[in-house]
Order: sequence, then C-alpha cells, then structure tokens
Amino acid sequence: MNWREYYLREVYPCLDLRLAEKYPLVSLIEGDGRKPLGCQALVMLVALTGTGKSTTLDRLRARRADIGAGSIPTRRELADWIAIPLAQALAGEPLARARDRRKRFAHTRRFAQRVPGGMAAAFSWLNIADSFDGLIVAEGIRGANEIRYALEHFPRWKIVELALNPVTRLRRLSGRVDDFDQAGGGSDLSFLPRALRAEAEAGLKAGQISGKALAIMQAEAANYGLEPFAAGQSYANYFQIDMEERDPDEAAAALASIMEGMEAATCPE
Repeated sequence: MNWREYYLREVYPCLDLRLAEKYPLVSLIEGDGRKPLGCQALVMLVALTGTGKSTTLDRLRARRADIGAGSIPTRRELADWIAIPLAQALAGEPLARARDRRKRFAHTRRFAQRVPGGMAAAFSWLNIADSFDGLIVAEGIRGANEIRYALEHFPRWKIVELALNPVTRLRRLSGRVDDFDQAGGGSDLSFLPRALRAEAEAGLKAGQISGKALAIMQAEAANYGLEPFAAGQSYANYFQIDMEERDPDEAAAALASIMEGMEAATCPE
C-alpha cells in the first residue's frame, strides 16, 4: 500500500489545511517547480520532551538569521495534518484534533505501524519550492526508528540529537507551562530504569515532579524510548549534544558548529 497516495486521495481532501497560507514554499502535492524535502539541505534537531530543544533553537536563531526558520511545518503540525488524521481514518474514527498527549502518541504510533519511518516519512511527503536554496533547521523526528529512517533515506540531512537524563527531563516538564501538555496524572514509575526510580519517586513526593509529567513521559517512552539513538556512531550524518554538560547557549554554539560548511543541496537528475 502506498500510504502517501492513500492519504492524498482519501484523507487530504477532507481536511481544511490551508498549508500554503502559513507555508507558501511548501506543498503536499508533487509538481513542477517543487523538490522533495529529502533533497533539501536540512538540519533536523531531535529531542525528547523536556530536553531543551525549543530554547536551543531560539538561541540558534539569535546567532544565525539564515536557518530557514518557519519555512516548513513543525512536528506537531504534521502530526495534526498527516499522522493523526490518517490514523483516525484507518481506525474508522472521525477526523478531529487530538489534544490529550497520550492520545496523540497512540495515533502517531498507529501511523508508524502502517507507514515505515513514521514522522520522518511524513516530513518526506513535503515538497519545497525550487526557488528556495537555503539551509533549513527544523525539529520533528524522535526515536530510533524515525532517526534511522532519516539517516538512511536522506543523506543530505544532518541529524542532531540532544540528550538529557530522564529524571532531569521530568523535573523540567513538571515546571513547564504549555497548553500542549495536556494529560491526566499518573504515578507509575515502572517505565523508568530501576536506577532512576528512587530519585524520581523522591521528586514526586517533594512536588518537584508532577503526575502529569510522568503520564506524558510514560506515553512518549512507549513510542520512542528514553535514551538517545544507540547506533549513532555508525552514521556520518548523526551528531549528539549532551545537554547535561551544556546550557542552551552552549548547545546552540555546538549546533552552529555542526552546520558549518553545509550548503543547499539538490537531488541528482
């Protein structure tokens, strides 16, 4: 089954995306004057919830104005526009926005079970105008399956993963105020490595870790695990930045260094 064709035929016409209004350079429809996003020079920043991805990107934008910020949709948007409605259609459910993060993870998991590469494949369904010849820094893939798919299918991309201890991420997530972080509370620590459970339990009792943060991270871990991509050293286009050792400014500097020398790329004829 060609799931991209199925989506464009059965799901896309039912959605009111207005993609061109927000992203005039981007289309889901192939055609003259457009190239697949996989042919574009792109740095994909990978990070699990609470790692510091958004702050690092903000600091990078302050350093460099040439990173194509806002040129393509975010992961959340592609989940809303591609992965979730396709998963809902396959399940015979009405097409509706999913706000609870655990439900969103369930939909994107169902999408990845049908579409090899999951959200990395969803990004590859995008086409960008030939007139754009710059460098794009984006965020949007997670977990070993998506990372491996991107590394093996889009060699012109550089995949940069931010890594941080899960308990530190839990604390950050617990203190974050974001309307996107909607989920019921939980107290199950079994998804954490045994070595981290006592620290997490102490944080939960002290009010440093919330039940909502636990529920979100548990659902995320079911899809994408808790640790960075283990096979990264096997790929020349994979890089990892340890956020235990760096603040966002230092992480942005490391990311800018990785980007040096990258130029716009085109697919071979």
